[in-house]
Amino acid sequence: MVGKQASLSTTVVNLTVLLLLPTFSFACSCVPSERPCEYLRSDTVFVGKVVKTVPVKHPADKNSWTPGYSMQFAVDESLRGGVGKEVTVETGSGGGDCGTPLELGRKFLIFAYRNEKDGKLWTGMCSGNRPLTGDPRFDNVVNDYRRMITPGKANIFGRIGMIKPLWREDQLDGSRSIPLAGIVVHAKSATADLTTETRVDGTFDFAAIPNGKYTVVPRISSGTDYSHEYPENYEADVQDGQCRNVSFLVQPNTRIRGHVSSKVAVDLSNVMVLAIPVEVKNPGELSGKWSFLHDGDRFDLWPLPPGDYYVGVNINSSPSAERPFPPTYYPGVTSQHEASIVHVNEGEVKELELALPQLATARKVHFTATGLDGKPLRKIYVQLEDLRHPGDASSYVNVDLNARGEGTMTIYAGYSYHLHGSHWVRYGEDWCTKPVVVPAGSEPFEARFIVDHKEADCRIEEIDAKSR
Repeated sequence: MVGKQASLSTTVVNLTVLLLLPTFSFACSCVPSERPCEYLRSDTVFVGKVVKTVPVKHPADKNSWTPGYSMQFAVDESLRGGVGKEVTVETGSGGGDCGTPLELGRKFLIFAYRNEKDGKLWTGMCSGNRPLTGDPRFDNVVNDYRRMITPGKANIFGRIGMIKPLWREDQLDGSRSIPLAGIVVHAKSATADLTTETRVDGTFDFAAIPNGKYTVVPRISSGTDYSHEYPENYEADVQDGQCRNVSFLVQPNTRIRGHVSSKVAVDLSNVMVLAIPVEVKNPGELSGKWSFLHDGDRFDLWPLPPGDYYVGVNINSSPSAERPFPPTYYPGVTSQHEASIVHVNEGEVKELELALPQLATARKVHFTATGLDGKPLRKIYVQLEDLRHPGDASSYVNVDLNARGEGTMTIYAGYSYHLHGSHWVRYGEDWCTKPVVVPAGSEPFEARFIVDHKEADCRIEEIDAKSR
């Protein structure tokens, strides 16, 4: 009977949360919690009535602030964190900042987190707060949390599933997750070393385990892997009834990795290696699977579907100041016709040595920039659209100009560009220039940026030069 009551209370709580959220809540995206005990990871849990709400300016950094509220509560009961009879909790203004200004005079179950910098308590739409109405059908949630808080014992749960990456045109997608049953899972802390197995649906539980900071590791087959980019995702510091969801998404260990070398002395820290399926004829800025270098000169392209790939640097984009190389294909050639196609089977790890034999040839653009008021600009933001990839303008520069509105920037020889200039005036108002067309060549180029309209944000268009 206790189990049914807890389930009913949880269902009512979830409905209550939906009813509580104001109409602007669509602008705030919360990571859903699977179990109520996840909210106990907050620093303070209490029942209290809002007795005062004051609009405030919350410091964001040294020279800026964001609007919000300080809410004062009269505390009926402190379930965790030991707050006194009155407590003040900060929140944002609501909407996109996930703030939750609560109605004066109403009673709530509040979950609040302590700011490490100033020690203040904060709460928001995603914190798990519940309105208390005096109706036992809703307010049993407080009894549920009283029962959950178990001194010295905590919980870890999760799910292990398998997906296989697929190409949807030039973008990676995944197949439907398949639960993995019978996977051994270890959870280890300074004082405990625990083992369990996943059920038929791929779920597992470590219930009523000693308080502590645990590292959770599954024992998966050698032909599979899971992302290790954020190790903290597989750690759980749980205390006194708290729980933590530690889940794993396993994929085939199909990967292309290796080493990048350069014959010229250049910083490689911003180099990005890319794999693009050979069937993609016109790769764009976001095509393929990419990897920044790590450990100085290593790359690791995973997960990948099995297949044939072009692998290289700048093979879907033009050179930039951070990556000043011409399109370079494995093993170290600048022509796709000379490139070696890399084939990888499912579960195979392919090791490559990718050489960058030369730098792209820099080309200077000297320009003047005139504002909508006819006066020389002193600053300009320029997006570089490589016309091999219309619509892509991921490379950009901010240029300080002299009193005559003059400045210089670097592009690269052999490529045609549209240069899109803009100048920020105030929030919601940019001055936008006509695109400057730069034909391929190697000689210095003279240009003029002329502002011809203003928008909330200057955006490029697929056929921008023709549409103006």
